[in-house]
Amino acid sequence: MLDRRIRGWIFGALAGSTVAIAVWTAGCETKSVTDYLAAGDQALQHNQPATAEQNYGSAVKLAPNDPRTHIALGKLYVFEHNADAAKQEFMRAVELDPKDVSARLSLGKLFFDQGQFSLAEEQYLAAAALDPANPKSHLELASVAERTGKLETAERELRTAIGLAPKDGQPHFALANFLDKQSGRQAEADVEYGRAQALDPRLARPAAAPPAGAAPAVAGAPSGGPAAPAAGTAPALGAPKIKAIDKKFRLTKSSSVYENLDNRSRVVGQVRSRKYVHVTGITGNWLRVKLRNGTIGFIPTSAAE
Repeated sequence: MLDRRIRGWIFGALAGSTVAIAVWTAGCETKSVTDYLAAGDQALQHNQPATAEQNYGSAVKLAPNDPRTHIALGKLYVFEHNADAAKQEFMRAVELDPKDVSARLSLGKLFFDQGQFSLAEEQYLAAAALDPANPKSHLELASVAERTGKLETAERELRTAIGLAPKDGQPHFALANFLDKQSGRQAEADVEYGRAQALDPRLARPAAAPPAGAAPAVAGAPSGGPAAPAAGTAPALGAPKIKAIDKKFRLTKSSSVYENLDNRSRVVGQVRSRKYVHVTGITGNWLRVKLRNGTIGFIPTSAAE
C-alpha cells in the first residue's frame, strides 16, 4: 500500500490539475471585445442586423469606454437608417477619444448625409489634422466643398488626395467625375478617367452619353424614315416607372453606377462586390441606388443579391 503522505500528494496534484483545466477551459470560452466586434461585422455582412446588434451591444457592455464599440454600433444604426441613434454613438466615440480619426470620419459622414455641411466639414478638418497622410479626409472635404459651391477648394482637396495616394485609382476617379461636371474640362476629365482605370480596371471610363433629347440610332432603320425597333423589344412609351423601396442590398459583383437607366450614360460612381448599397428604387433590370456621398444613380440588378 502507498504511504498516506504519498497518496495525499497524488490526490492533491490531481485535484489541482482539474481546477487548472477548468479555469483554462472557462478562459477559452470567454469572448473578448475584438471577438464580439468581429462576430458583429460578420453578421452584418450576412444581412443579420439583429445578431450584429447583439454582438456589438455585448462589446459595449464589456468595454463601454472603447471607442471601437460605439463606432461599430453607430455604423449598424446607419445601416438601419436610425440617424439619431447613430449620431449618439459616434459622438460618444469622439468624446471618449477626440483623436480617433475613424470616429471623426463616421460622424462627419452622418452630418454630410443630413445636409449639415458645416458640421461635417468640422469633423473632416479635425480628421485631416490628426492624420495628415490619410487621403479619405481630403476626399470627404472635397465632397463638402463641391456641395457648398466651393469648387476651387474641392479641386484642391481632390488633388491633395491624389498626392497622398498616387497608386490608388479612387482619388483620380473622384477628380474625373468632378472635372466632367465643369464646362470645358472634359478633356482633363478623360485623362483622369484613364489614370483611374489604369490603376484599377473596375473604375471604367464612362461611355459618351447621347445628346439630350436625341433618340438612339437603331440598325436597320429605313433611310429618311423612323427608326425601327430592335428585334425582341417594344417601342419606348415614356420613362419607365420606378417602384420606390428602401433597402440595403449586398453586392455580388462590382459595377459602375450610371446616371440613367442606360449603360451608355455617364458613370457617376462605383460600387464594389461584398459591400452593401442603399437601394431606393427598382425597375426592370435596374436598381436605383443612393451612394454614401448622396449621388443617385443606377446599377444592373445582376450586381446585387
